[in-house]
Amino acid sequence: MTRAARHPRMATVVVRTLFDAPLLSAFLVFAIAATALVGTLVPPLIDQARTATVQHQLREIPEIALPLTAVMPGLAALGDEPGPRADAWAAPLAAAAAARAARPEPLRDVLGTPRVYGSFAPAPFTGDRKTPLNKVQVVMDPGLASRSTLLRGSYPATSDPTQGIGVVLTDKVAETLDWRVGETRRSRALTLTLTGVIASDGSNAQDWRMLNGSLEPLIELTPLGDRIYQGVAFMNPDEAPLLGELAQQAVTYSWIPLDGGAIDAGDADVVARQLRLMMATAVHIGVGSADLYDQGLLYSTPAADAMDQGVARGRTLLAIVAVAAVCPLAVAAVVLTLSSRQLASRRRRAARLMRARGASQGALLALLSGESLLLGVLGAVLGVGAGLLLVPHAADGLTLVIPALLVLVVVCAVPATLLGDLRRIERRSDGARTGARWQRILVEAVVVGLAAACAGILLTRGGGALTVDPVLLAVPLLIGAAGTVLVLRVLPPVLAALHRTAARRTGLIGLLGPARALRDEALRTAPALAAVIGIAVAVFSVAFAATVTEGISRHASESTGADIAVTVPYADAEQIAGARAVPGVAALATLDANAIGMVGPGSGQDRVRIYAVDRAEFLRVQQGFDPALPLPSALASTQGGPIPVVASEQLVAQFGDALTVNDHPVRIVARTAQPVPFGTGSGTVQKWVIIDTANLHRIGLDAPTVSQAFVSVAPGHDARAVAKAVTAALGQAATARTAAQIIAAAGSDPATAALHAALIAAVGIVALLLAWAVVQTLALGSAARARLLALLRAVGYPRRGELPLVAWEVGPALLVSVPIGLLTGTATARLVVGGLDLRGFTGGDTAPELVLAGWGTAAVVGGFIVVTGAAVLLATAAAARLRSAEAIRVADDED
Repeated sequence: MTRAARHPRMATVVVRTLFDAPLLSAFLVFAIAATALVGTLVPPLIDQARTATVQHQLREIPEIALPLTAVMPGLAALGDEPGPRADAWAAPLAAAAAARAARPEPLRDVLGTPRVYGSFAPAPFTGDRKTPLNKVQVVMDPGLASRSTLLRGSYPATSDPTQGIGVVLTDKVAETLDWRVGETRRSRALTLTLTGVIASDGSNAQDWRMLNGSLEPLIELTPLGDRIYQGVAFMNPDEAPLLGELAQQAVTYSWIPLDGGAIDAGDADVVARQLRLMMATAVHIGVGSADLYDQGLLYSTPAADAMDQGVARGRTLLAIVAVAAVCPLAVAAVVLTLSSRQLASRRRRAARLMRARGASQGALLALLSGESLLLGVLGAVLGVGAGLLLVPHAADGLTLVIPALLVLVVVCAVPATLLGDLRRIERRSDGARTGARWQRILVEAVVVGLAAACAGILLTRGGGALTVDPVLLAVPLLIGAAGTVLVLRVLPPVLAALHRTAARRTGLIGLLGPARALRDEALRTAPALAAVIGIAVAVFSVAFAATVTEGISRHASESTGADIAVTVPYADAEQIAGARAVPGVAALATLDANAIGMVGPGSGQDRVRIYAVDRAEFLRVQQGFDPALPLPSALASTQGGPIPVVASEQLVAQFGDALTVNDHPVRIVARTAQPVPFGTGSGTVQKWVIIDTANLHRIGLDAPTVSQAFVSVAPGHDARAVAKAVTAALGQAATARTAAQIIAAAGSDPATAALHAALIAAVGIVALLLAWAVVQTLALGSAARARLLALLRAVGYPRRGELPLVAWEVGPALLVSVPIGLLTGTATARLVVGGLDLRGFTGGDTAPELVLAGWGTAAVVGGFIVVTGAAVLLATAAAARLRSAEAIRVADDED
């Protein structure tokens, strides 16, 4: 045999090394590709959820309230030429279009073509025969002809409006008002003659909806229960210049469509700011009467506030997902490090050979780093490419950060592991071990110090964060690392105690198991870190989801104040009695006053909201309800002296206990920071007092005026059915809401669904990574374990004794990690919940309190234990398949 055959050249060694363990290399590529795929998919999916929640907030606005609307007294300037003109409205339309065109991008792209028309206020019209009670709004709409079809009669001709105005009605309005073609009806100011009946041609549906009452008449109920129908009548818009002094009684109305579906999360904040600037700037289109001041058109819309709310929810979602993703990413790095160590163990023999042949440390570093870089880049390219194919989007810096970090982990882990092993073999000295011990203490001190510093920063600055915060991102990881340090400090004494106990017994595995776990620190560190962080993520996710859910539920209860809250513009005693008689109504209380007063004392007065309820009735409604308003018995006192009231904490904080309301002295019998369920903006009023209805006259208010009713539902009855029956008893205009409806509305928001999905995904990913970390940890020690088992079998130990030895290697570390992981997760949840503003998710003005959800946490931790047990069984099965001779050979190679 030649020398070359006995001693292969360096190039041959390198090639053989690279093609050794192809399955392990393939797994490393797969692991990086899978993690890079998740990292590539998450950012665009979160952006989609943020955009969806912005658009959801806009869809919650009624369709006729979403566009920008403006109104000004008098008709717009229609030009200097006298007499009717076909283009009479061209000038104001052009001015409004110019105002839209002057808006910057991206606002201009979401605004439609402005509409401008004139209108008279709705007024009652009567004819020569008895007709239904009605009100008619006369409108001059230059776009009517382009979206309507004539059914009978004719469109109004141009005539002198002072002698009478010809109008058209839609068929439904004409039928309801019982107005025949050719019939004349009069009001105090106008005389109208119906010339024709029209219908919508199916185009520009929103134009019809914006003119409420144009397609179908509105119904108004009087206190006596009579119905008044209100419809829209269209006159010839070209007659507007002939109105003369009648034009002073008209108004100019304008609206601009807003395409909410074209607004995404990236533009919403900018669009909201640009929209507010537009709403603060009047559009001057001139006024046709010299007696009226040109106030201009000052547009308004609730869309800006809705976008702000959607943006806030989206930012909070992004912050939560970022916090929840940090720990799974850290566990993924641990798994990749373990896989890299396993790959390095397969390269150890070749590295020793090359080192013996004279290869420098730099050459070894280049070879090992080059292989790791190739595998890492290949996995990253596959993962990022698959992600871009599944969810096409522009690859940005965030898309590439996670794959780059994963590649860096692999590139550093393989050569660091091998070079460290070679150094340990080449020089074993006590000084080196002492230096390593001090290095470990220094690292642990830095980790614990950073964790304490970040926790202190969060506790000091309080909550309210809406964006991704570096401190907020670092806290879960640092707290988890500090928990791992605690595990690694607690575990050796525990193992030593177990080893001493086992030494006094006859069991062989009980003696060898603690000894192996105590000797090999690597068997403790990786599974401990993965277990602590994994359990912490699970506890955090469960607690966070429970906190948001409980916050939404509490806000819903605070908003309704009872099982059912009913808003009604007017209700008399007979209607209220009918509502109380509805089956399923256990108790019903009314809000008898919702007025604005002045609170003192002295010259430093301010406005205050005054609510009046019957204390006894309201207590019956809120019996057993959480949260209930504090209504002490002293509130119902009608004796002389100061009037008893319940006051808000904000009011007392500003004025103190010595208050006057409407110049009447009051006595505070209770105070609370709890929101009240009264009024249309429940929970938003900060300064208020509650009085008993019996004291209304004493505080300067008139007789009770019912505007809300609160209902307690009897056991065994459905709240929705009861709510429907109560609203029917209180009239068509009554609207009811229940806490369940508010909760369902909050749950339908895409951001809420994305939040729960992200937290569930974080728990699932961490569980899988933890299982694989256990498998990888056990695989690293498989050769030494198999050699030990082979030696034990040679002396008669049963062949199926792998499981106890495997369990001893990782079991103690995992068991100690469970309680510390619980503490770590609880601390993380408290810090993160306290550091984020969750009101965008839960609603209301008060941040929700942390809910730990004991049963949910126990279930998740139990699931982690089951997954870990399955991983141990899998590793045991793999160890049992390794033959004794092969195990001894591989272990000799790795020593």
